[in-house]
Amino acid sequence: MTSLRDRSASRPHGGGADPLSADPSALSGALLELHRAAREATYAAFQPTALEIIQGLIPFDSAWWGNAAAETMEIHRLHLHNCPDGILADYGPYVEQDFFRAELIRTPGVTVNLSDLITRARFVRTALYRDVGRKYHVEWSLGTLVVEPVSSLYEFLTLWRHDPHRPFDERERRTKELLMPHIVEAHRAARLRDVLDQGHARQDRWAVTDERGFLREASPGFVHWLREHFPDWQGSRVPEPLLASISGAASPETDTARLQIVKRGPFRYLEVLAPSALDNLSPREREVVVRYARGETNVEIALALGLSPATVRNHLTRCYQKLAVTNKAELALRLAVRGAVANGA
Repeated sequence: MTSLRDRSASRPHGGGADPLSADPSALSGALLELHRAAREATYAAFQPTALEIIQGLIPFDSAWWGNAAAETMEIHRLHLHNCPDGILADYGPYVEQDFFRAELIRTPGVTVNLSDLITRARFVRTALYRDVGRKYHVEWSLGTLVVEPVSSLYEFLTLWRHDPHRPFDERERRTKELLMPHIVEAHRAARLRDVLDQGHARQDRWAVTDERGFLREASPGFVHWLREHFPDWQGSRVPEPLLASISGAASPETDTARLQIVKRGPFRYLEVLAPSALDNLSPREREVVVRYARGETNVEIALALGLSPATVRNHLTRCYQKLAVTNKAELALRLAVRGAVANGA
C-alpha cells in the first residue's frame, strides 16, 4: 500500500485543477470565509464557524479539535462538535493503543483517512471501537495534526461520520489536507486578535501564553528577553519562576524589568515594560511616594512606616528629583501612567 506521506507528496503541482480535491471555486470561497471569520468572529465563535465552513466541503457528523502536549499525551484544550463531553474520559485508557493517533503524530501535516489504515472488519473488532467508537458513533475518521511553531504543541482536527456505510473518500482527504494550513493560521489569527489590542501590537517584547504557561505566540524581542534573564531556559513553556505569576495573572518584577501579565479569557498577555524613572526609586522611596500620591500626609506616612516626618520629607525630595516633577499633581500623574497608585507600586 502506498504510504500516506508518499501519497501526499505526489499531489499534482502547477496550474491545473486537482481532480481529487474540492472544486477550486468552492475551495477558494471556503478559504475566504475562514480568513474573514478570523477577522470578524470572536475567538470563542471561531471554531464553530470554521467547522460550518468545512462542512460545506466535507460533510461530517461530529468532530473534535484541540491542542495536546507533544511529550506526554495530555489534551490542553478541546472543542467538541456534536459529541458528548464524556468521550475524553472514555478515550483516555486507549490512547496508547490508538493506531489512528499514532499515524497522525507520525505524519504531521498529512490528513489521515481511517479507511486507509484498517479494514472495516478489523476496525470493529478493536477494543477502541468496541468501547469508544461505537458509543460515540465514530464509524469513520478523517484527521490532521500539525505542530504549532511557537509552543510545539500539537493542534489536531478530526472529523467523524456516523454512517458505517459512508467512509471518507480520497477527494475529501485531499481537500482537508489543503484546508488545514489555512484553518490553523486563521485560528491563530483569531486568537491573536482576541488577546492583542492595537497598543499591545505595537510593543516589541510581548507574548501570549495559555494558563499553563505554554507560549502560544511570542515576539523575537520577548524570546530574547527570556534568554537574557533565564539563560538555562529552553522549551515551549515560560521559565519556572514565572509560572506562578502566569496562573495568577500577577505581574512579577525582575532586577531590571517589570513583566506585565494580563488575563484575556483562557490566555495571558505578557509584556516586558520598558524601564522608567520609577525604576530608579528605592523600595522605601517608592512606598513613600505612592502613599503621598494617594493623599496621605507626611505625618500619616511617618506613622505608618515608622519614620520621622523629616525622613519622609527627605524621601519625597529625592523622589521629586528622580522623577523630574515639581508638584503633587505631576507626581500623581507620573505614577498613574505606570499604574503604581492603583496597584500599590
